[in-house]
Amino acid sequence: MVKVTVWNENLHEQRQEEVQQIYPHGIHGCIADFLKQDRNIFVRTATLEEPEHGLTEEVLADTDVLIYWGHMAHHEFSDEVAERVKRHVLQGMGLIALHSAHLAKVMSLLMGTSMTLRWRHGDRERLFVTAPYHPIAQGVSAHFDIPIEEMYGEYFDIPKPDDVVFTGWFAGGEVFRSGCTFQRGQGRIFYFQPGHEEYPIYHMPEIQRILTNAVYWCSEVKRQQRPLDCTAVKVTLEEEYANPVRLSVFYDHIIQAVNQSQGDKSLNQIMRYCSDFGIRGIDIEYKRLCTDYDRIDEALRYNYMEVASIYQFYDLRNSSDIRVGKEQIDMAHQLGVKRVLIVPGFLDMEEAKALHRVSGDYFAVERFMEQNLCIQSMKEALTELTQYAEPLGVDVTLEDFDDSRSPCSRMNELLWFMRNVPGLKCTFDMGNFAFGYENVMEAYEHLKGYIVHVHCKDRGSEGNGLKSVPTGSGYIPVAQLVRKLKEADYRGYLSIEHFGDLDQLASIEQSAHFLKAIM
Repeated sequence: MVKVTVWNENLHEQRQEEVQQIYPHGIHGCIADFLKQDRNIFVRTATLEEPEHGLTEEVLADTDVLIYWGHMAHHEFSDEVAERVKRHVLQGMGLIALHSAHLAKVMSLLMGTSMTLRWRHGDRERLFVTAPYHPIAQGVSAHFDIPIEEMYGEYFDIPKPDDVVFTGWFAGGEVFRSGCTFQRGQGRIFYFQPGHEEYPIYHMPEIQRILTNAVYWCSEVKRQQRPLDCTAVKVTLEEEYANPVRLSVFYDHIIQAVNQSQGDKSLNQIMRYCSDFGIRGIDIEYKRLCTDYDRIDEALRYNYMEVASIYQFYDLRNSSDIRVGKEQIDMAHQLGVKRVLIVPGFLDMEEAKALHRVSGDYFAVERFMEQNLCIQSMKEALTELTQYAEPLGVDVTLEDFDDSRSPCSRMNELLWFMRNVPGLKCTFDMGNFAFGYENVMEAYEHLKGYIVHVHCKDRGSEGNGLKSVPTGSGYIPVAQLVRKLKEADYRGYLSIEHFGDLDQLASIEQSAHFLKAIM
């Protein structure tokens, strides 16, 4: 259990109505609330107007990490208490100094410099991770935007940091060492610039993740670092920001590429190639992610990638499978993944044939679905899962799965599930409608209102016209579909999929090159 004390002047919240509206329980209350969601963190708060500012000898002795936010009353902070805090930091207590706490007495005592900087109100900030190996950066995007913040600019008069974990760039052109770590005595210190009181910075999930990570890092003794290889940038940041559609690839393809290299290339090297191709995410099976979570998470972080979607195969007639489905959703929420794909199960062959015989007529499909007990069980289970996922911000999706026993391999079958399971969304597989000899453009028009994730599977002429080939090299109208998605303001992933390819790495590169060209 990590014991955290969140300290705040709590003056702006009392004197400025606009600040009170953003932080009705104070900045300290907001920070304490999201930290309390972690069961391994115990949180107390303290403010300036309490006796000894709430930082008594007893409180500090029982604090692993002190989070400090101050601004307008640095001069009112007791010299005696500042010396007390300094002593506890030197003895091993962690310190997280937020925003204008750079001028706090305790920071001046510990840093030994003026801590001055340049500043300006009301600017957009883009925060870059500049030490991705650092534990404080774990699970944080390589860069993200803070819509409005107080600009802090160089020169920042601080001693040389141990690490500059984050660097801020502001729309006015200034840059700033926004997240710096220091070691003083036995204590770890993290200074973090974002957090002006007039803007809802501490409500942002990215900021909350950083501060939670910082709590753990500041409370630890052992430090973990790892160097990274130099990376050739093949997709500029401006290109990524201008295009809300991103590329992902199935993790199975990455593993196949590793195996096909016959020991010549590691997982991290193949992931680095994918990142260089402009791929930013992976689609991965839930069981595989659970089995090899640490290795996969590390490879993703070091290559500026994330999980785009988590999929899993089920028999949703079983209550145990529904429980696992909820665990899959929980993991997606924990990782910040917005989509999960559920393969709900299969019919027996005779039932499937009967369904597919009427699949061209939606109303005939509807009658079949309503009368089939297996499908009704799937519907009820999917409804339970979507209701569970909704408050977590996770979309549960179904795809046109290419198996003759699947009850959702045809467009009208999939459309029935979309209409009858509230909140259910569609993972649109471009290549799977060919399995039922259906027109993919027609399927898109039927399902476009439900699509939140896309598999860019292309088909070649071999194997009855169902062989998966690199995207753009087959007969599926991928370019036309991507244009349709862009016209509809689609903001999700385009996932590269070609299972069974004999040279996965070359095919991944070919697919990525084609998709980037039409994006």
